[in-house]
Amino acid sequence: MVMAGMGMGSMDSSMKLRSKKQLSQKLKVAQFIAATYVFFAQNPAFAINFIYTPSISIQESYSDNIRLAPEGFEKGAFVTEITPAISITGVNGGRLSANFDYRMQNLFNAGGDGGAQMFHQLNFDSGYIVSRNRLNVNARASYGQQNISNLRGGDNVNNLNARTNVWTVGAAANWTPHFGTFADAQVTIDFGYVGNDSAERLANSTNLNESISIVSGLDFKRVTWNVNFNNSTQFRENEENVHFQNTNATLRTWLDRRFNLFATLGYANNSFEGLDNNTNGFFYTVGAQWKPTWYFDIEAGYGNNWHVSSNLSLSQRTHLSAGYNDRSVGLNTGGAWNVSLNHSAARSTYNFTYTEDTTTVQQLLLEDNPFVVVDVTGNPILGNDGQPIVFNASLPSLSDDVLVRRTANVSATYTTGVSNFQLGGFYEIRDYENRTNDEETVYGINGSWSWNYFQRTSVLLTPSWQHIKRDNTDITGRVDDDRYQFSARITRTIPLRIGRFGGLSTSLEYRFVKQNSSLLLNNYMENRVTLSLSMRF
Repeated sequence: MVMAGMGMGSMDSSMKLRSKKQLSQKLKVAQFIAATYVFFAQNPAFAINFIYTPSISIQESYSDNIRLAPEGFEKGAFVTEITPAISITGVNGGRLSANFDYRMQNLFNAGGDGGAQMFHQLNFDSGYIVSRNRLNVNARASYGQQNISNLRGGDNVNNLNARTNVWTVGAAANWTPHFGTFADAQVTIDFGYVGNDSAERLANSTNLNESISIVSGLDFKRVTWNVNFNNSTQFRENEENVHFQNTNATLRTWLDRRFNLFATLGYANNSFEGLDNNTNGFFYTVGAQWKPTWYFDIEAGYGNNWHVSSNLSLSQRTHLSAGYNDRSVGLNTGGAWNVSLNHSAARSTYNFTYTEDTTTVQQLLLEDNPFVVVDVTGNPILGNDGQPIVFNASLPSLSDDVLVRRTANVSATYTTGVSNFQLGGFYEIRDYENRTNDEETVYGINGSWSWNYFQRTSVLLTPSWQHIKRDNTDITGRVDDDRYQFSARITRTIPLRIGRFGGLSTSLEYRFVKQNSSLLLNNYMENRVTLSLSMRF
C-alpha cells in the first residue's frame, strides 16, 4: 500500500510538472506577441495606425448525435456558444504590417456533459521592411485546437476529448544582398516553435531553417552559375531530432541564346529515425537546356540524380510545368513527379498540381491556420479545400513520424457576380518513415455554392466526400473510412451605425455528417442545426 501511494504521488507530481511546463510555454507565446506589439506599435520608428474591431457572437446548436456515437447509442443535446472576439489590423504603416485575430469560444453543455468549456483561438502576424529590396523581418504566432487522430472528425462542440491545444510561434529574416554586377544573393533564417498538450503523441519542437542562394550577376554572359544551401533542423523534446540538409552548385555554359549545357554537383546530409528511403552523399547531374521561345523550354540531365522538366505557356492565361526526377541520393529516393497546370478566364479559374515532398507533422502545423475566420457577412472563409474549416482533414494524425507525401489537387471556380461556384478534388498518399510499413491514402471531392440572392442576404451550400485508407494502424490492421458532409447556411446582414464596421448578422445552418467505417465503433451520423447571432462594433 505504501508503494502504491508513492506511485500515485509520483504520478500526480509528474502531471503537475507537465501542466506547469505547458502553462509556461503558453505564457511565452503571449509574452512574444505582447513584446512584438510594444516594440512595433510604441516605437516612433515603426509608426502605424490600428483598426480595432471587437465582435461577439451567440450561437445555439442542436445535435442529434453530439458524441458521434454508433447507431443505437446516439444522444441529442443543445449546446450554447458565446464567443467574444477582436480583430486588430494595422494600416498606413508604410514598411510595417501587423494583423491580430483572437476569439474566446465559450461552450455550455458541449458534448452534452452539462459543463462549461473555454477554448482560445489566435492568429498573429507582423512584418517590417528594414531596407527596401534588401532586408525584411516578420513575426507570427497562433493558438488553436486540433484533432489528435483523424479517425474521427469531431469539433469543440462534440467535445470528444480527442482534441488538443496546439500553439506556434515564429520569426524570420530575409536578406537580399547585391554584390554589384558580380552576384545577387538571398539569405533566409526562419525560427519556429510548435507546442501542444499531447506531447506523448507529438513532441514539442523548435524548428530552425536556413537557406542561402547565390546567383551570378551581369558580369557573367557565356558562363553563369548558382549555389544553394538549405538546412532544416527540428529539435524535439524527448525524441530524436530531424535534420534535412542539401547543398548544390550549378554551372551553365550558353552556346547561344537558346541552348546551354549545365553540370550540377551537390551533397545531401539528412538524419532522422526512419526507413531506407534516404541516402546521404554526393550527387551529380550533367545535361542541357533548350529555350527556343519565351513560352517554352525543356531540360534534361543525367547522373546519379537525373531529371527531365519542361515549361509551356500556351497563352498569357494558361501555364503548364512538368518534371520527373529519379534520385539515388537525398530524400525520398526513386522516381518522383511534379506537375502544375493553371488557366484563368474572365470569370473562372482552373488549377491542377501534383507534388511529392518529405515533411513532418510539426512543420505542417506551423503552416496551418488555427481557427475558422468569418467574413463581414458572417459566412466562414473557406479553406484550401473549399470547405469551411470544421477540422483540418488534410492533416494526418498527430505523430512524430517523418512523412513522404504524394499529393494531387484539382480545382475549378466560376463566378457570375451574384453566385460563386467551386469544385475540387484531392488525392494524397502518406508514407510514414518512422514506422515499419504504415501508409495512409486520402482522396475525395468537394464543392461550394455561394449565392447573394437578395440584398444583404446570402446562401452557402457545401457538399463533400472523403475516403481514408489506413494500413497497419495502432488500432487494428487496415481501416477504411468514408466521410460524407453537407452544410447549408442562410445569412442575413443588418447594417448598424456602431463603430467603424458596425453590423448585425444572423444565420441559420444545417449540417449533416455521416461516416462509414470498417471499424464498427467509428460509424456515426450527425444532424446539427445552428442559429447564430453576431455583431461587430
